[in-house]
Amino acid sequence: MSFFENIRMAFSSIAANKMRALLTMLGIIIGISAVITITTLGSTLRTTILRALSSMGGNSFLAYINEKEVEGLDDDDYYLTSEDMITLNMLRELEEQYPGEFKVAASTGSSSATVVNSEKQYINVQIQGVLNGYLDSFGLKLKAGRNITMADNEQNKHSAIVSDIFVRQYFRNGEEPIGQNIEVSFENGNPFEFTIVGVYKYSELKLNSFPAGTKEIDKVTPIYLPYNVINDMKAMPEEGFYNLQIFYDLSVENSVAYTQICDFFDEQYKENRMWNVYIYNIQDEVEIYDMIINILTIIFSVIAAISLIVGGVGVMNIMLVSVTERTREIGIRKALGAKRSTIKLQFLIEAIIICLIGGVIGILIGLLNSELVGVIANNIVSSNPDYSDLLGNISISPSVGAIVISIIFSTLTGVFFGLYPAGKAAKMDPIDALRYD
Repeated sequence: MSFFENIRMAFSSIAANKMRALLTMLGIIIGISAVITITTLGSTLRTTILRALSSMGGNSFLAYINEKEVEGLDDDDYYLTSEDMITLNMLRELEEQYPGEFKVAASTGSSSATVVNSEKQYINVQIQGVLNGYLDSFGLKLKAGRNITMADNEQNKHSAIVSDIFVRQYFRNGEEPIGQNIEVSFENGNPFEFTIVGVYKYSELKLNSFPAGTKEIDKVTPIYLPYNVINDMKAMPEEGFYNLQIFYDLSVENSVAYTQICDFFDEQYKENRMWNVYIYNIQDEVEIYDMIINILTIIFSVIAAISLIVGGVGVMNIMLVSVTERTREIGIRKALGAKRSTIKLQFLIEAIIICLIGGVIGILIGLLNSELVGVIANNIVSSNPDYSDLLGNISISPSVGAIVISIIFSTLTGVFFGLYPAGKAAKMDPIDALRYD
């Protein structure tokens, strides 16, 4: 009997006992669908979380002043001076050496101030001096205009980045804000004029949330000005940076950017006897989250796969029943010259096909479950604009590897749990089988 004839007979046997075959497959269907659902959601969760972490600073390094190990010096001998700090000149050199590749997040001075709009209404704001990567540290997006630049800081330009809420508070007639001048009165009462160069989208999730019922005119949002402008207004200006967050462009590989930033600061501090700059790669934390998600996905998948053992036992049980029901058929085939291997292959193929059909149905149900969860998750996220900005559109990412493994596992389940019934059928004595009633 040919291989394809065995397949045809297997389908005939399954078709003759549809309900029994479906109940037999149930354990396989549940196990495979659970595995596919868990692995797909795990893959989707991993992608979503890593994207959120990246938008909140995953593509950055932390740089801070660190002690060099110097023989003969103990902790009391180390003292930090202004000459040991990271300076704006260093950061300008970094930008010139790697144009468009790095942005630095640092801030100084958070103070209250007021602005008066065209309707003579007072608008309370927070003032902060920043470098060009500060918005990236909060994952804030520009809606219009440009960011604060290193040139703004070096030239003490009175540039300002305001929120979209501030634009609605100040420009009551919907004027275009970019290029407009605003007068900001600081706590000491001195007014200064600034030119709006950019507008960012305010996020209550990433900054501060407002009490329920707060009128828009009463909402206090930050205005970001060049770091040097605010620093120079202080009675005791800061002379450098002890620590920084440095963002790299996503077009650059993490390892390349890390090597570049380490080499740059090593060169800057090669003459410094006691201090250097330590670079911490935030991507290391991202990889830890990635590993945790993968481990949890594997653990839950293994737990779900245990149900496949139950399904396999069900397949073995039904195949033993099938062997008993078809005892006379086996006897007749053996009397006509069928070999043991032929009989064994017939029942083994039937067990494999039952498991494969159950596996395919399980895969389809698993993918459907994942899509339904994805739709529900997107509806929840889209109901909150802040979460939508952070997480983006949650797209379901089925694991091709998990689907292939499920097919293979279904086949192996059929082989493993079908061998015993198939072997029992093959070992039947044809005379006893023909006498069976």
